[in-house]
Amino acid sequence: MARDIPHLNSIRFFESAARHLSFTKAGEELFVTQSAVSRQIRLLEEKLGCELFARNGPNLRLTAHGEAFQQTVVYSLDVIRQGVANLRRQSQSTLTVSVLPSFAANWLIPRIPQLDELEPPLSIRLQSSFDLIDFSLRTDIDVAIRLGRGVWPGLYTAQLTTDNMVPACSPQLAEQIHSIEDFREHTLLVDSTVYDEWVGWFKLAKVPYLAKDTRYYDDTLTQIRAALRGQGISLCREELIREYLQSGELVQLFDIDYISDMHYYFVCPEARIKEDTIKRFHDWLLLAR
Repeated sequence: MARDIPHLNSIRFFESAARHLSFTKAGEELFVTQSAVSRQIRLLEEKLGCELFARNGPNLRLTAHGEAFQQTVVYSLDVIRQGVANLRRQSQSTLTVSVLPSFAANWLIPRIPQLDELEPPLSIRLQSSFDLIDFSLRTDIDVAIRLGRGVWPGLYTAQLTTDNMVPACSPQLAEQIHSIEDFREHTLLVDSTVYDEWVGWFKLAKVPYLAKDTRYYDDTLTQIRAALRGQGISLCREELIREYLQSGELVQLFDIDYISDMHYYFVCPEARIKEDTIKRFHDWLLLAR
């Protein structure tokens, strides 16, 4: 059977040359000469009995046979890559979690001591990121916690938060605010990474959007810190600032129950949710809510 398969080295050379459409660039990537790449491709074509590249001077393009073979090679290499990742995961006891910095700092890390009490122990590695994870590409990431509406095709999701949004500010600033009308004299802090939640809050309060000024942030954690420093009024997820409310570092303004339609979710590939380590972390998160 091995005799029917071209040498893997020539397949590696073909994949690089097909991706770059250049023997020279493939050689640079593989640290060999252009002629070495050309020789490997010629041997591969002889083995397969067809031309893979159409040559026009220095310019290359894939033939129909070349395009078909490229699809086969890319698919096969991806299967190998996934297999290697699965073996590495099975040999490691640490779960890698991609998580938004604000959720990690204000929700997850305060609960980590509870995780340490699990038997057998469960070790996690936190990787802070604002980007949505493509699990097919990022095989080093096991699970993620993301903010959204919970609809991500191919992913298992579990809602972790209720996301009650509360206006909050420093105690010094709170002394200046006696009614919503007083918002006209102050700066509203807006988390622009999602959308302006203040619009929904004012609509529920049945008053116009009131603000002396608005200041936008691309990070919820930075927005909260700005509120702690008295730089304005922040509309925060109560679950992320509960510690500051309890300590008195932040004061909630007005008792209006506005629930965001954006929530924090545990996510992972559907095919992996039953893996022991992932399932244990998932179950712990749901209990820690």
